Amino acid sequence: MRVFRQWILAIALFVALVLDGSIAFYLHQFMTWGDYGASSWLMPIGVMLIGLFDDVNPKEIWLALGAGIVADIYSLGIIGVYTVFLPLACWSCQKVARFLPEMFWSRLIVVLIGVSALDVYSWLVLSMVGLISVSIHTMLMSLLLNLAWSIVFTALTYVIWGNLAQDYPFLVDMQAYRQ
Repeated sequence: MRVFRQWILAIALFVALVLDGSIAFYLHQFMTWGDYGASSWLMPIGVMLIGLFDDVNPKEIWLALGAGIVADIYSLGIIGVYTVFLPLACWSCQKVARFLPEMFWSRLIVVLIGVSALDVYSWLVLSMVGLISVSIHTMLMSLLLNLAWSIVFTALTYVIWGNLAQDYPFLVDMQAYRQ
């Protein structure tokens, strides 16, 4: 059972990935405004919050890499966007967390910057390889919708990711620290 506790964070990220797909499928009509649509970034938000809550565990960067590979295969069918972005986001959030106050608002700003970077990065990559043909104006308007939904998702899951990252760090046996 102790081994299972070390993998709870990975299982939670997988559940977040499945929820991303379900939210995108069932709530898509609520996440659009006119011709502009928003994405469900629940798993990337989770990775960034994990990095912000637990800034001393380098194994979580490897978790983000594995989650990125699985997310790329699950959602895009090609390996690249999440595989590069998620480990970089986790590493960056761990570095930034050392200088930020441990408050919801400061972490929310970091997550919003990360979601914006993911949105622009995925647009650039998918446009360059020819998978999408979206104008800059449409991407920027969708970015605003993504930011609004990211505030909602971050507020709803902040406590969950915080508790998971602190109580069940990835591949760390907490039994040695408990009495």
